[in-house]
Amino acid sequence: MIRAAALALSLCGLATPSLATEWINCAAPDGEATFDFLVGSVDFLAVVGVNISVGEQVWASSAAYGPGEPVLVGQAFETDDVILIDAVDEPMSAIIAQLRLFKAEEGGAFVHGGTLRIPGRGVWAVSCTGP
Repeated sequence: MIRAAALALSLCGLATPSLATEWINCAAPDGEATFDFLVGSVDFLAVVGVNISVGEQVWASSAAYGPGEPVLVGQAFETDDVILIDAVDEPMSAIIAQLRLFKAEEGGAFVHGGTLRIPGRGVWAVSCTGP
């Protein structure tokens, strides 16, 4: 009886919710600069990966997401209306990019738009597609 209860508890521990992920792709109108981020579907903003580009320069948080210089997510913050994400270098000593988005939803349609700043490279208005 105790073994059956222990087995049942063990099996319950294996049943975890699946974590779906979706890319949100943000780009300047001319495509000169992009900031794409992979988010997990949890109750809070969980940035799983990022790809950033400006001109020929590319950064990626993992080789699995594409080629580029290494980058980390320094901060990621979300409210009902705003998403803020900073990407930093690997020693976390310099900001590589800052994404600042406003969000709007109406009738099942979602819109994300704001600014992308890459220090030393420029600043762009961006619009985003994704979930």
